Amino acid sequence: MTHEDFRNKLKISPQKAHKELFETYCSYVYTIVFNRLRSIASREDIEECVCDVFADVYCCYDEEKDVSGDISGFIGTIARRKAGLFYRRSSSSAETVPIDDELAQQLGSEQNVETEADDKEQRRIILDSISQLGEPDSTIIIQKYYYGRSAREISDMVRLTPGNIRVRSGRAVRKLKEMLEKAGITL
Repeated sequence: MTHEDFRNKLKISPQKAHKELFETYCSYVYTIVFNRLRSIASREDIEECVCDVFADVYCCYDEEKDVSGDISGFIGTIARRKAGLFYRRSSSSAETVPIDDELAQQLGSEQNVETEADDKEQRRIILDSISQLGEPDSTIIIQKYYYGRSAREISDMVRLTPGNIRVRSGRAVRKLKEMLEKAGITL
């Protein structure tokens, strides 16, 4: 959707324009927010941040400003800033609570904790590697393998044909595999 399309739809019906904007860019915004907050926020917090992003988009959008092109850059910028703000607030307010020995035994054995820590570190490396692929490849990989979306569904999000999605996906997977092998992770 372009700025011009959105402005025209706002003139006709602001509610319909906002609804269409949300439906078009919800997955895009969710991916940005999820990538930033996945390590510190619950699913509800992430969804709340997504809603806050769209509230800011609706409030901050200047219909009079002469801007052309795709509106996704504007929305993506607000999403990154809102997620960054949420991240800083959440990480600065985190407190550490001491765990007594009895509670530590209830949490599980040392081996389970070590395995979980290794798994978490491996997931972090994989997600960091995916984000290093850049756009639209990182979005394609996340949407395809995390959300299980088809090339057709992804094509609507990133404005590429389903054939291009499949080609880019294959190339991105090969590149990701090389990056992970360099990091010592084999899949």
